[in-house]
Amino acid sequence: MIDWIAERSGRWLKISEDRVRYLLHSVGIILAVGTFVLTSTLLVAYDSIFLGVNNIASLQIGDIAPQDIRAPASVPPFISQVLTEQRKQEIRDNVSPIYFPPDPAVSRQQSETAQQILEFIQNIRRDAYGTPQQKIDDLKKITDLKLDDSIILQMLTLDEATWVEVGEQVTGVLERVMRGEIRDTNLQSVIAQLPIQVSVRFSEDEAAVIVAVVQGLIRPNTILNVTATEEARQSAITDIVVRRSFERGQVVLRAGERVDAAAYEALSVLGLLEPTNRRLQQIMRAMLVSITVLVVSGLYIARFKSDLFHSSRFIALLASIFLITLLGARIVGFYGQIYVYPTAALALLFVALIGPEIAVIGVLGLSLLIGIMQENSLEIATLVGVGGMMATLTLRRPERLNGYFMPGLLVALANVSVVMIFYQGVFSFNPETGLLELIFYCLLNGILSAALALAGMYIVTLIFNLPTGLKLVELSQPSQPLLQRLLREAPGTYQHSLQVANMAEQAATRIGVNADLVRVAALYHDVGKMMNPAFFTENQVEGVNPHDALDDPARSATIIIAHVTDGDKIARQFRLPSRIRDFIMEHHGTQVLYFYQQAVQRAGNAEAVDIEQFTYPGPKPQSRETAILMLADSCEAAVRSRKPTRKQEITDTIQQIIDSKIHTGQLDESGLTFNDIKAIRKVFVDMLQAVFHPRINYPTQLGSGAVRDTLSASNVRPELPGKTTSEQPKLSDTGRTSPVPFEAVVQETPRPATQTRELPTIKIEVEKDDESPLAEVPPLPRAGDQNKLKTGENGRPPVKKDAPEEQ
Repeated sequence: MIDWIAERSGRWLKISEDRVRYLLHSVGIILAVGTFVLTSTLLVAYDSIFLGVNNIASLQIGDIAPQDIRAPASVPPFISQVLTEQRKQEIRDNVSPIYFPPDPAVSRQQSETAQQILEFIQNIRRDAYGTPQQKIDDLKKITDLKLDDSIILQMLTLDEATWVEVGEQVTGVLERVMRGEIRDTNLQSVIAQLPIQVSVRFSEDEAAVIVAVVQGLIRPNTILNVTATEEARQSAITDIVVRRSFERGQVVLRAGERVDAAAYEALSVLGLLEPTNRRLQQIMRAMLVSITVLVVSGLYIARFKSDLFHSSRFIALLASIFLITLLGARIVGFYGQIYVYPTAALALLFVALIGPEIAVIGVLGLSLLIGIMQENSLEIATLVGVGGMMATLTLRRPERLNGYFMPGLLVALANVSVVMIFYQGVFSFNPETGLLELIFYCLLNGILSAALALAGMYIVTLIFNLPTGLKLVELSQPSQPLLQRLLREAPGTYQHSLQVANMAEQAATRIGVNADLVRVAALYHDVGKMMNPAFFTENQVEGVNPHDALDDPARSATIIIAHVTDGDKIARQFRLPSRIRDFIMEHHGTQVLYFYQQAVQRAGNAEAVDIEQFTYPGPKPQSRETAILMLADSCEAAVRSRKPTRKQEITDTIQQIIDSKIHTGQLDESGLTFNDIKAIRKVFVDMLQAVFHPRINYPTQLGSGAVRDTLSASNVRPELPGKTTSEQPKLSDTGRTSPVPFEAVVQETPRPATQTRELPTIKIEVEKDDESPLAEVPPLPRAGDQNKLKTGENGRPPVKKDAPEEQ
């Protein structure tokens, strides 16, 4: 995409493509950095940015709790103002009010009022001119009494003597009742007791009239002593204080309960509520910590893994995995238990994808952000950090599925240790304290971390086609369709690739780079030769070279160079990872083919030949891994074609190849050091000497038993090169030599099956010079081999004196 934009911009805006690429790269970096910071800030300060979304931070008094709300940390006893005030109010209400003594003046006044009312009623009763309705209306106008029509009719229909007795009873009951203490609080109870105060000699209707008149005249005769009452109440609540405390994990509010003042106060003390005036402060803090994590991570990568900056897409993938993990922590913080969230899966994924160096800084950044997210919890930050570091340091073989089991177990144990360290009351294993529950969560965390890492590896490998450990193991299988096709169509190239893979793997292990990646890339680096296998020497029959028949250096160069571009096309067709395709394109760099010299000789002038037609498209090796493959490929091909007979020839050939690559600048961009090149050269020399040392040629034999019997009968034995007569293998007492694999060393020529004759002593002429023949090469130790071979004084495995050397 960038190349397309650069090309169009250079054509339309007349700007160089390199400058456009640089500008686009700079803009991409700025956008990526801004996206990371904003996303991280949003996740960390989510409660402050979206107050209405977090069901806990936005709770108000009267709301319903959406979930069980637990204390995130232990809180020492604190004075609850809400509960203290509630308790004080209860005590104040329980203190009895203090009243003044009854006032006799009130009783006398009400008695006088009763006499006036009785006289008024008597006058109405005696009014001979008033109609019954007029009399009823007049009696209803008495303001102190609330009389209904039935009572008024009773008053008007009573005879005179009875009315006089009723009047006397009204006055007596009123005076008797008013002698007691009547308060506002007990007024109704006094009125309710009036029927029993009336004499029993009165009928029910007469008693109703008496009660109706008296109840309208009863008034409180004592008032509240406000000062004395308040003093008594204050004295009762002087030392009242209510304290509350919470243990970590204790339920503060159950799901479905209504938030009251006391619960709201507890949530505020526990820091679960977000005051509106602190929103900006929390957002700025989240942004600052996000920028800090980004800057520190960038400096760390620049210091320890600077080549990672060359792959912006891979950095984007790592950042995406980091942010997805942070998002999961935020979601679990809303609806789940943070102790069970498998943050260590991030470390396992990073180790598998890029290595432990980047996993370390990723774990530290994640622990800091999640700790801030969980209300500045040092415990959670430590839990994430220790678990992630344990996963980083214990995952040794990410390409193996069973390699994740032990890191997951150790992560679980590390999490349990952190919980035990921070938990108060570690030695009280009371199930109600929640410690056993947290331990279970931590153990489950380790299991989920390993499982999630494996699932993530599979998803990343499947979607992004990355050369992960699992992918490399899959591609290295000989049953892969592309390798099977290479074996069928170009068997020589297949064998060449196997040998190059072995050499490159050992060299990569020696200098400490990704040996698995180098080996797999070496298996596929020459797949482009399948398009024209006969034009490459390893696939040619001896004496038959299609280039001789072609007799055109330019066309030959085109065919040879095409195996690089064809290999890239085939790799894309079989969906090989892009990192593997880099090896295909870079393993020849920008070398110039030998056909260029032929073309110059034919043209007679170098200017008449376009050197670009004879140059590989490149680029030069951009990493130490691709440089190792270039050297291994060239050294193996050169040594195989020269068929050396002496150790020094192999050493000289390898040195010439390496010097050529250095002098032509093919290794300038690879990052290889001279120490690396020295170690690589030593590995190549040892391995190629083991493969290309000379063999002893023996006369033909048709039946191995016949030859052995003939040699035994004539006491003839072969003389080994570089050995004097005294050093040759001696015959045993039975007349036979010590065991020698004759079948493997006798040269085959056609002979009649029945012909037998005495064979002469076989001698091999060897020049007497400083160069010893390649009789034997000590085995090269593979990576990780802890059992070192014991060697003799000359640096070679000890050989029994009575046994011949193996060739």
